[in-house]
Amino acid sequence: MARYTSLIREDRPRVRETNPPKRAGLTVNELYEELKSMAVLYTIRPGERVNELELADRFNVSRTPLREALNRLVAENLLTFVPNRGFFVRELNRQDIFDLFELRRSIEASAVQLAVERADDKDIRALRKFWKDVMKNRASNAPAAELVTRDEEFHVRLVALSGNNEMVRAMYGINARIHFVRWVDIEQRGHDAFAEHLDILDAIEARDAARVRQLTETHITWRMEEIASVVDAGVVKLFSR
Repeated sequence: MARYTSLIREDRPRVRETNPPKRAGLTVNELYEELKSMAVLYTIRPGERVNELELADRFNVSRTPLREALNRLVAENLLTFVPNRGFFVRELNRQDIFDLFELRRSIEASAVQLAVERADDKDIRALRKFWKDVMKNRASNAPAAELVTRDEEFHVRLVALSGNNEMVRAMYGINARIHFVRWVDIEQRGHDAFAEHLDILDAIEARDAARVRQLTETHITWRMEEIASVVDAGVVKLFSR
């Protein structure tokens, strides 16, 4: 994980600008992706205020595209905005994480049942090959962050087997908001549950709707006690770096 200096906003006196407006170094979409990565990985610590001036200098952009990118992150619940105070990084909240895992479980359990009806055999085989390749690379001690990214890709492609694009879009949003917690969890506990992915694909290929739903729900279910432990470990990691 990249290390950045803390971006706590500092109030500065306004001065009349005599120079021409700064030309954007990044497009709004590129800037959005950079800022999203920082928010997802908590490069700025939970609860801290975003220093817009420092970000504008870092990315060589004016305040207008920066504000547009930040507002997109607010819409995705990756940042919060407080009137007259500015943008803040979301807190690591146990209940929020628990709710997101419940939502993820609901979406994926429904998606795999649709996949039993709709998925093409060649798409199932392609996803199986993708995951077997990931598991082979796991033997080379791939870092936890990389494994989380590959696991997210697997689950998005699994949901895509349903043929429902709205479910896929929802998965992208959920993955972004739980990415850091899952990264901490894999560092702590390893990745034994990854083997269950192939069992889920077996059930889809066998067109067994009841079994695939049961496997998926078991695979994703987290108890509040587990979430609390991982969130606490994440907070320690963030404030000790």
